[in-house]
Order: sequence, then structure tokens, then C-alpha cells
Amino acid sequence: MARDRTPADLIGHNVLDQEGHNVGKINQVYLDDNTDQPSWVSVHTGLFGRHETLVPLQGSQPAEEDIRVPYDKSTVKDAPHIDADRHISPEEEETVREYYAQHGGPPVQSQIAAQEGRHVAGEGPGPQTAAPSGAPAGETDDVSVTRSEERVDIGVERRESGRARLHKYVESEQFDETVPLHHEELQVDRRPIDDPSAVPRDEQMGESEESFTLYEERPVVSKEQVPVEEVHVRKRGVTHDEHVRGERRRERIELEDEEGEPPTTG
Repeated sequence: MARDRTPADLIGHNVLDQEGHNVGKINQVYLDDNTDQPSWVSVHTGLFGRHETLVPLQGSQPAEEDIRVPYDKSTVKDAPHIDADRHISPEEEETVREYYAQHGGPPVQSQIAAQEGRHVAGEGPGPQTAAPSGAPAGETDDVSVTRSEERVDIGVERRESGRARLHKYVESEQFDETVPLHHEELQVDRRPIDDPSAVPRDEQMGESEESFTLYEERPVVSKEQVPVEEVHVRKRGVTHDEHVRGERRRERIELEDEEGEPPTTG
């Protein structure tokens, strides 16, 4: 924490978390008894009520007019609350210190004295106001709250839905064809000779023999491989619509008084 900032410089300014989000406004400043430097601050983290949250300044950094502490907003808001109208007891201080040590912060070793403004040297730990006259410390005329909601982003993912293989195999089938076949046969024709004088007599009577070769056709099956068809397989993309249902959260802001009822507005 910068040492050139006085308690009066801090009161009324904002405490920012480690991401720069506004946690709340500083209402009180607590000084170290030994160094007289700001050691803790109390912050209003709600709209109503008299309870405040203690935040250690150890490890904090100035952020223009505000200060940034090394904790997130939820850690500060969930810290033990204190009563804004009285001093902090050593037991309360120890409880708060242990809480921040458990949430990643360094333990604060020094004792603190409750101050709402500047610690005057030699006067001891007595409170003095550092707020403008007539204006209670830590109170403002307006409060802003950021409302958030979840935004749904529906995407698509590509995943395997199945596999296909192009497999070629051989199968046998029976065929039945009719083939015309030709063969030779002997046919004997006997013709009587009416005029013997017309027949030459060179041939002598005796035995003789003539031979004939007969031919016939038989079916012969031969096979050859010939291409008969070409098969092409390719993938194609198909798009279809699918209805997606779900649930998303959003914040709602309501204003209420100390009794939990909606306040009367003019």
C-alpha cells in the first residue's frame, strides 16, 4: 500500500478486487499501532444494514483514486462482518485475519486501532471523522449494481458415427444354355441299274472296302475374365436440424429495506 495516502484519502473511495471489479466503498480506516499507517479498511458490501466487512490492506495497490486488494470479490463479501458502531475486539480481528490467510492472503500480524479518519500522533487510538461535515462516512447518494446473465453458445462437434467397407468377393452361379451341335451320319442310297451297258466293266468282281471319317461337334466351355461394371463410392455431407433444449441462469435485482420489504419510492 502506498505510504503517501492518508486515511482521509481512502474514505469514500472504492475497494477493487484482484480482477478490478468493484467490491464496495470504504467506510472506516484502521491504523497500525506501531507504524501509524492504514492497515485495514471496512467496506459496505450491501445496499442496506449496519454491518461491514473488514479487508486487510497488506498486499494492496493504488488504482487511481481507489485501491486494489489481492482477493476476489466473493472472498471479500463472504468475510466475517463487523458492527460499524463499535471497535473491533482482538478476537474478532483474529477471526478475520485467519479467514483471509485461508483464502490465499498473508496473515496480518500487527494490532489495529479503529479509526474513521486521521490518527493524531500522541492522542492514542481515538476516532476522528475524515468525512465532509454533515455527510456520514461511506454513504453515497446512488448505488449501481451490475446484473449478469448466462449467454448460451450452441456449437457442433464432429464425431464418428459408423464405418463402411467396400469389399469385393467371388460367388458362383449355375448357367443353362442351349448350344446347337452338328454331327455327321452315314446315309445309304440304293439305286437299281436299268441299263447294264451303261456301267463300265473295269471293276472285277471281288471284295472291296471303303472307309469314311465321321465328324461331330461337342460343347466346349471356356472362360475368360472381362470387366462388366465399375462401382464408385464416395462420402457426402447431409445437414439436418435438431432441436436443443436447456437451461440458463440470469440475475434479477430487487430493492428491499431492512425488514426485507420493497421500499417506498417517491
